[in-house]
Amino acid sequence: MTDERDPKVEALAELRQAADEFTAGRDEQERRRERLAAAIVKALQVDIGPSAIEREVPYDRQHIDRIRKAAGIPPKRRATVQRIPTDQGD
Repeated sequence: MTDERDPKVEALAELRQAADEFTAGRDEQERRRERLAAAIVKALQVDIGPSAIEREVPYDRQHIDRIRKAAGIPPKRRATVQRIPTDQGD
């Protein structure tokens, strides 16, 4: 007697397994992202500048700055770009 399995049952089982693996991978990636953000915050707190951090991580300075702001860490230096007043009296 041959063992004939329903292709739909096999396909659904494979689909469920792939979905479970995908979800587990996504959860692991989120944990790694949080760990990296925590390490960036720690580096900023010990006065390592964003340029040095950028050389070590896969994020650009803008993303590092977003992490800094979310952690409530003040910028290393004040902004150098000034607002230009307009004719409307801004």
